[in-house]
Amino acid sequence: MAEFNYVGIDPKGKTRSGKILGDNQKAARVKVQELGLSVLQLKQVGGEGKSSVKNSSTSNSLSKEERVALKSKQGSKSEKIGLELLKRLHELHASGMPVADAVKLLNQRLSDPQQKFLAGLLWRDLSEGRTLSRAMRHANAYFSESSTYVIEAGEATGNLAPILKKIIAHLEEKKAIRSKVISGMSYPIFVCLVALGVVLFFLFFLLPQIEEMLGTLGGELNMMAKLLINGSNLVLLVGPFILIGILVGSGLLFQWSKSPKGAELIHRSLLKLPLFGKILFLSELFQLSSLLSTLMWSGIGLTENLRLCERTIKNHFLRSLFRSARIMVNEGKSLPDALRKHDLMPVMQLDVIEVGERTGNLGNSLNDISLTFRDQLTQRIKTMTSLVSGLALGFAFTLVAVVAISIVTSIFQVSKSISF
Repeated sequence: MAEFNYVGIDPKGKTRSGKILGDNQKAARVKVQELGLSVLQLKQVGGEGKSSVKNSSTSNSLSKEERVALKSKQGSKSEKIGLELLKRLHELHASGMPVADAVKLLNQRLSDPQQKFLAGLLWRDLSEGRTLSRAMRHANAYFSESSTYVIEAGEATGNLAPILKKIIAHLEEKKAIRSKVISGMSYPIFVCLVALGVVLFFLFFLLPQIEEMLGTLGGELNMMAKLLINGSNLVLLVGPFILIGILVGSGLLFQWSKSPKGAELIHRSLLKLPLFGKILFLSELFQLSSLLSTLMWSGIGLTENLRLCERTIKNHFLRSLFRSARIMVNEGKSLPDALRKHDLMPVMQLDVIEVGERTGNLGNSLNDISLTFRDQLTQRIKTMTSLVSGLALGFAFTLVAVVAISIVTSIFQVSKSISF
């Protein structure tokens, strides 16, 4: 067995290198790909096999577009890049072009460097005989796990074009909801930051000057102003220790959340948070019902459908409940009865599922309840943003008012003493 040096790109666009053992270059390349890397270079250590083996590339270096994409920071922006590429892919595939040819054409024609880079990553896997879902799974920085499962189901049934359309609609809906949350929370956050800045200016710049001025005039700050100054000094004194305690506690909580029991307890507690817990719950139900509906339309059986959907539930507590419900379905229970047993959905939506199951129209019923969850989620988000905005404005007004009143009353007290 020979040893090979390899250079590859991981799903996040970072270059990785190392050594691996293989009977030949082909076997070594397969092993590198199983690590989730797209092979750029493969060289045998020693012997005559020093020629590089590249993955659909004729140059030892990356193209200009790939270098630009590798240098760019990819975070929440990467999902948008994946969505845009899926749109272009759906346009070509829906017109009759095979998936591999469509991805190859996108790799050649796209002008956006990041989309072109992503298309190149997918094409490298497709050119080696991999399926689109597996290629997308390697590029998991751009595509969610649930999307790859739906694509896999569409490939298995030969019904990929409508599945792509459904995924795009679902991702755009999630993007719209996320945008509503961000836009709704940006204003109250801005107001709170401005209010905090004003208060800090009063406490650490204006109040000391006023205190000095009052001292020269034979006056002093009133009780409220003194409490503000002493409180700010106390915060400066113990604040670092509190911050360190919060960071240490957060670190310990984060480590505990990695254990199965810790993750389940923490996620269960999150669902009990006032207002926010309901939003998290509705968000999971919206994604779950939408995915169930999509997989049903793709021709996937209910048992396999539930297995795939279970892996996409992010909340560990809900995933545990769903797993128990799935086991009951595998044992012969109906889907609404299993969900009702574990209190996973409201009664009204369970009745809709039950009617759909009896009439053989389960896919449409699941789609209907997903729209219901979407509307409820949108309304909850609107209520939350309105409430948070009101609380933020009240908090900001109270802070500024307390500081202003303390300063003004102190000045009035001194002015009265001077008039006598």
